[in-house]
Amino acid sequence: MAPTVPTADTKVSRLENVLIPYLRQLLKDAPDFGEVSFTATLHDGEIARVELGAVVARKVAPRADRRRA
Repeated sequence: MAPTVPTADTKVSRLENVLIPYLRQLLKDAPDFGEVSFTATLHDGEIARVELGAVVARKVAPRADRRRA
């Protein structure tokens, strides 16, 4: 009997099960203004590393409007 080859849907489900908790946490803690980043590193078809990032962004007053300290 030949080994079964995982279908694309099976692969997606397997990867989603690993990634979705990380993505939910990232979005839960997302800043009101800024950026979020999500990177997943794969090794041999499996999640090997997940990197999450959040950056808070604020507008800075134009130089002419800044007060000198």
